[in-house]
Parts: sequence; structure tokens; C-alpha cells
Amino acid sequence: MPTIKDIAKKLGVSVSTVSRALNNHPDIREETKEEVLEAIKKLNYTPNALARSLIHKRSYTIGLMIPDITDQFFSAMAQGVEEVLSDSGYLVVYGNMSRSPKKERIFLQNASERKMDGLIVTPDTMDDEMIALLQRLEIPVVFLRRRPPASLQMPFVDVDHYKGTCKAIEYLLSLGHKDIGFIGLPDYSFTGRERYRGFVDTMNRHGIELHPNGCVFDERSIALGYQGMAQLHVNYPGMTAVFAANDLLGVGALEWLAENRISVPEQMSVVGFDNLEMTNLHWIKLTTVAQPRTEMGKKAAELLMEMISEKRLASESILFDTELVIRNTCASPNVLKTTI
Repeated sequence: MPTIKDIAKKLGVSVSTVSRALNNHPDIREETKEEVLEAIKKLNYTPNALARSLIHKRSYTIGLMIPDITDQFFSAMAQGVEEVLSDSGYLVVYGNMSRSPKKERIFLQNASERKMDGLIVTPDTMDDEMIALLQRLEIPVVFLRRRPPASLQMPFVDVDHYKGTCKAIEYLLSLGHKDIGFIGLPDYSFTGRERYRGFVDTMNRHGIELHPNGCVFDERSIALGYQGMAQLHVNYPGMTAVFAANDLLGVGALEWLAENRISVPEQMSVVGFDNLEMTNLHWIKLTTVAQPRTEMGKKAAELLMEMISEKRLASESILFDTELVIRNTCASPNVLKTTI
């Protein structure tokens, strides 16, 4: 296997000249860089990653913490992250946490032991132990779709979940709905709390009193959206619309309604949140709140690259806006009467 010395010998230059050309050093002429690249192709030279890391004191690896690899929401964000980091010459090391606090702690410990250059994290838990682990890392960390506690002074990339929910509820109210149910995320979820807060505040601003049995909270799956819809149907018989705090819950609600022959949107309107790919299928067409998932991943990676390049651990956070995507699952509560 050829070495960097073989490249230098072939071109009649020093090893340091070849090294600087490989690393795009500004004091190397463009002609020299082109000659080095051409020689690399001819000799089939592969740079030694370990040697490169020793020279630059970087591992050229970035850790990407994913809460649940089976959750469709995170695939687009991961794609955006990898697109930016791959173009920058970095290897992305994925960690599927399966929403396990233990796995999250192990991932952070491994990041330190393997000398990763930075992390993009989406933790489900943020207890004292997790905060202490993050503080000890001493490498750039960007939170993606999560908000770090103020004590960490780490940047985040996220959307305004509160305002996104307000848009959705305002839309339902504009159609004439007042009896609106809510299928929420777990109470430990910051995202879930913000979306519930948006729902409550919007209803209150319009002087609408919440039904005592009009909200259910559980996990994030289609199955639990199905169960939540069944529970609301029994406990809130006057309900004409439901807001599901994510699309999986919304699709589960649609499934229950279809099985029980309750027509959407004529008898029940449904809104989700996330704009997963499945929601645009022609037999679903769920009205939902869209997040720019790929762009969020790209911005998180770009922000991390800036922090690594400038050797800093803090930066300004980025908050994206959301967009209400209107499809086929909402109508006026009087639509059934007017079409009979």
C-alpha cells in the first residue's frame, strides 16, 4: 500500500508539502495541489485516518444521539446532519438510545473515551447525572429538538412548538369548533408540555373552558393514539375535533375513527403535528403542523462545525418556525348537517 512518502518521492517534493496539499493549506499553490491529487489517484493512496487525527488533534468523528431509530421523525434530521458532516470530512457515529436513560449515559461516556470532536444530542432525560456528564465532556455539543438547562450554556436547534400548536388550534376554532379534544405526549417531555401549553392558552384566549375529560396523555405511538381516541370518544361525547400532539397519535386516532365508522372530517376533525411522510398518503391526508426536519439537522451540523472550527463550547441557539399544512381531515362541525 503506498504511503505519503511514496507520493512525495514521485513528485520530487517534501512529505510536508504533500501533507499541506492534502489538508488544503493556504500556502500551497493550486498547481501543486492538483499534482498531489493526481498522484494520489494514480498510486491509489488512502490517507491514514489515525495519523491524520494525531496530526490535527481531532478524531474526525461526530456522535449523533437518536432517541428512537424506529421513530420516523428523526430520519430526515439525521439525513441533514450527515449531509453536512460528510461533506466536511467527518464520520457520523450513530447512537440509538431506545429512549433509555442508561443508554444515553453510556453514549456520552463513549464519546469522551473515543475522543469524538463533538456531539449532536436529543436526550429524553435531563437529570443531574446527565447534566454532570455533559459538563465534563469539554467538547462542542448541540442539542437537536431538545432544550438544555440554562446551566449547561449549550446551544439548541428546535422549532417553536408552542406557536405551532397555537396555529393548529386557531385553525380549528376558525372552522367553528369549540369542543376540541387533546391527545398529548408524556408529561416528562418538554415538547409535549409546550404543545399542551399552546392548546390551553389558545382555548383560554377565546374564552373556551376546557372539558374536564377532554385531554389524555401517554406515549408517542399509533397504538396509543388509537387508545386515546377511544378514551376521548367515551369521556367527551360532544367533541367535534381532536388535536394530536404528534402525527403517530393522529394516525392512531384516524384508525380508531375509521374502524368505528366515524367519518373524517364530516363527524370528527383531526390535526397532527410533525408532517411525517405517511401523513400525505392519499388515504390519510392528515392536516398537520410541519417542521423543517432536514433543515434543522443541517443547521445543527453547521453550528457544530463552527464551534469546532472556532474552538468554542457556546453559541447562539436557532429556533425555526412551523407551518400549518392543511389537507383533508378538517371541516366545519356543521358540515354533516349541510350535506344531508
